[in-house]
Parts: sequence; C-alpha cells; structure tokens
Amino acid sequence: MMDWSERITVDPLFLDQEVDSAEIAFISNLTLPVTKERLWAGFFEKPTPFDIYINSFFGTRRSYNGSDYTYFHSGIDFGGGAGTEVIAPAVGKVVFAGLLEVRGNATIIDHGWGIYTGYWHQSEIYINAGDLVSPGQIIGRVGNTGRSSGAHLHWEVWAGGVQVEPFDWLIEIFP
Repeated sequence: MMDWSERITVDPLFLDQEVDSAEIAFISNLTLPVTKERLWAGFFEKPTPFDIYINSFFGTRRSYNGSDYTYFHSGIDFGGGAGTEVIAPAVGKVVFAGLLEVRGNATIIDHGWGIYTGYWHQSEIYINAGDLVSPGQIIGRVGNTGRSSGAHLHWEVWAGGVQVEPFDWLIEIFP
C-alpha cells in the first residue's frame, strides 16, 4: 500500500504563511479566467522526457520541517536531474514566466476553456508571457529553485480554477 504522506525539510524562509498565501492568491487570479477558445487537441504530452522518475504524486499530504501534515501536494514531481528539458504538453499561451518566492522559476500556460498548466522550480525559463507554445516545445530546464529539496519539475493542471490530477491529462482526452 502506498504511503500518501511525506516529510520534507526545506529552508524555513520558504514556510512563511503570508508569502505562501499571497503567492497562491496570485496564481489563483492567473488561472481563473476562461479563454473561450480551446487551444489544445488530444492528449497532453509529458512535461519532461522522464516518466519513470516520479518523486511525489498529486494529493500527497506533506509535513515541512516536522510540522503537522497540513500541506497538500497539488501536482506531480518529476525527477530526472537538473537541466532536464521542461516540455510544453499542448498548445497554449504563456500567462506567466518568472520568479516566484515559494515556487521558484515558474511558468503558467493557458490552454483555453479554463485549463492551465504550471511548472515550478525551473533552473531556466525559455519563454515569456504572451508567447504561444506548441506541444513538445522546450520551455525551460528542471531546477531546484524556491521551496524545493532537490532538482525536480513540479507540474500542475487546473480546470476551472481547481487543481486536478495531472496524470488524467496524459491518459485521457478531454472533452
């Protein structure tokens, strides 16, 4: 049986609740608008070439620095090492590409119809807000920026302003 909890040690500076809450509000505002045009078609591609290196799954409860298990892991963490390519999974328009305090170097892509993807902890970002990306396009590199305990890509999917299971978008075609 899988253990759906993790104990992680990070720099205490990344656990400031005010900073985290402000960053979550910022991301929520970016991922709430519903673009009327659907930009993607078919399955989403994996956001990294490594699919066997999953460090953490969606929905895992986390304890940071010995805290209670009150943190919810809102994406999938792909390993593979620093510098690994970060890949656009589908056509979309970049709505954010820059540094966030907790999530490090981050990118958010709007795929239309209220579907967004997010990419955290990158070492490099190769795209800018306003850019249109294509499936398979290299948009950055895996890193260890922000609240991270090692190089990985944290990948999230939002549907209608809610974080959803990212794996579903790799194995199902919506809608």
